[in-house]
Amino acid sequence: MMRDLTLRNYRGFQNLTVSDLGRINLIVGTNNAGKTSLLEAVELLVSNGDVLSFWATMSRRGEDFFEEGERGNSPRAIDIRHLFYGHVLQVGSEFCIQGSTDQSPLRFTARIKDSEVDNPGNGQLDMISPGTDDGAPEDQNYSTNAIELEWSGSQPVHVVAEVSRRGGVTSFPPRRASRSAVVGNPSVRFVTASSISPENAIMLFEEIVLTPEEDLVIQALNIIEPGIERIATSGGERWRMGSSRSGSRGGLLLKCKDVGDRIPIGSLGDGIWRLLGLALALVRSADGVVLIDEIDTGLHYSVMEKMWSLVAETARRLNIQVFATTHSRDCYESLGVACRSVDSQRGEITIQRLEKGKQRSTVYYEPEIRAIRESRLEQNRFEVR
Repeated sequence: MMRDLTLRNYRGFQNLTVSDLGRINLIVGTNNAGKTSLLEAVELLVSNGDVLSFWATMSRRGEDFFEEGERGNSPRAIDIRHLFYGHVLQVGSEFCIQGSTDQSPLRFTARIKDSEVDNPGNGQLDMISPGTDDGAPEDQNYSTNAIELEWSGSQPVHVVAEVSRRGGVTSFPPRRASRSAVVGNPSVRFVTASSISPENAIMLFEEIVLTPEEDLVIQALNIIEPGIERIATSGGERWRMGSSRSGSRGGLLLKCKDVGDRIPIGSLGDGIWRLLGLALALVRSADGVVLIDEIDTGLHYSVMEKMWSLVAETARRLNIQVFATTHSRDCYESLGVACRSVDSQRGEITIQRLEKGKQRSTVYYEPEIRAIRESRLEQNRFEVR
């Protein structure tokens, strides 16, 4: 598990240290405090050479554009400027994310360099150059900026890609550009505030059909609708194509007690879809990391205690480390319920509060989280009287 995290010149953080991380970590703070950025930093760090995660980080935020010409025939690029503190992109710009785990320290560094290549055979790593498709340099000199990505850990990975004058990267070298194979990489799964896509939901569900994990997913949905008995996919490529165009929540059907017809999952509201996304992400991330942005989205305060208990129990059983964000007081107070079942007094569950301009997060441990919850209960009793 990740025990601490340090960010330098990454997005809105010039310097930030987050320490004493537990199995469950809830990130709180005001708007623009950097909660989502912290989740993304963890994703980049533990992805260990998966450039798709690097690309996804910016695509989720809409930090991409088409380089030149008409939309239909121009390459789509990610805008890497916004990853660097102050949005400054010049030769020498660099950000770094570091963390210590139970096994070994991890480090991810991105820097902007002059990508002039004088001798393609000089032992430098493969890098993308204009006019080549396979990632190998052309047999000629060229000068432009490049971004160099380095993951340092048990399996170091090093990738270099060309950067356009607008700060865009259109592609990365093929996997052979890495000096080391990515082996034993922990799985990392990012659940956005809008949950997961219908396509991913179906893919993940089909992987757990007729396994004990299917029962856990149904248990999660029962938090809101106790009558749900079964889940099934509607099947067919025809639906999948239509769903990808419309963004609908089709493709999954529910069997509910005392209801004769099958019910499309989209008929039961945002809360059911949110719990489905959380449960599927958890059960398919054993020995990995799950990142959940705005975990309480779509959930009424009355179900949050059961939601946290489900997350905590699943994380312990499958050896998952969870990082989640929230704006909701009800959400972090409800986390106190999960703390009741924790044997240790310190270290299993934390709340990490970020404050803009501060270089360290403020950490709250199980006893303090329980106290927050109990204080609110006492206040409610007093108000009832």
